[in-house]
Amino acid sequence: MEMDQLDAALLEWFSGSNLESKQHEAMQLLTVTDGQWPHLAMVSMGEVVAMSPSRLRLALWQGTQTSMNMMETGKAALIAVHGQRLLHVRLEVRLLPELADAVHPRDRYECNILHIRVDQAPYAEITSGITFQLKDTNGALARWAAAIEDLKK
Repeated sequence: MEMDQLDAALLEWFSGSNLESKQHEAMQLLTVTDGQWPHLAMVSMGEVVAMSPSRLRLALWQGTQTSMNMMETGKAALIAVHGQRLLHVRLEVRLLPELADAVHPRDRYECNILHIRVDQAPYAEITSGITFQLKDTNGALARWAAAIEDLKK
């Protein structure tokens, strides 16, 4: 299935709310290095927020290879599993201005959704994506809440 924007279920999932219930979910963010090699990074629900059905914002730690790749190419792909659907989201990205008052400084990106491919097989059910266990739940959730607020600015 092909989509050009987030549906209602995905808008809620990427809303930046209810982070405690989404704390175990992770996605892959794919970029391309200057040597033309694929580069994978993990992002949590506390690093992405939907601003509209056609626009996401991402918060990445400053100076990472992923962030440098996105600055260089202006492109990324987000791979996620939600509601028994495997999502391939193509993004056109641009760096947002740094926030002087950020508690946890991040590179913030405005991402226009160019295309969403949804993989579902009639003979199999996707039961989970990438999951993880936080070592410091309260600390991580506090950082995520701050990052989401910074992304909305």
